[in-house]
Amino acid sequence: MDSSALVGTWNTLRKSIINSQMSSVIMLAVTLALVATGQFVNATAEVKLFAVIVLVTTGALSLINQFAAIREGSAVIKDMKESGSALEATISSSARFVNLTQAAMAIFAAATIVLFVVAIY
Repeated sequence: MDSSALVGTWNTLRKSIINSQMSSVIMLAVTLALVATGQFVNATAEVKLFAVIVLVTTGALSLINQFAAIREGSAVIKDMKESGSALEATISSSARFVNLTQAAMAIFAAATIVLFVVAIY
């Protein structure tokens, strides 16, 4: 793959990571609004369980997409390390940040789920 194709692929994968977060962000915003306005206070156990299941499912699917994009981005970074291009060298130096992003997403996702379960129940 030539330099332009590698950089284009890298940018596409970065956009994919960002876009895959949108559905979970929307679900979190809606759930936060419902929690903040007390909509779950008198809700039945079934409604609360449904809300938790929707949040967990949406979040899990989003994480799977993000991890796939990160894995593919890591492969692109490895290919870029072989290049002599200054741009590709700069992008490939961000490999540790890509791995850090993956770890942070997993930690934040788990913490967010726990906090919402507590808030809903």
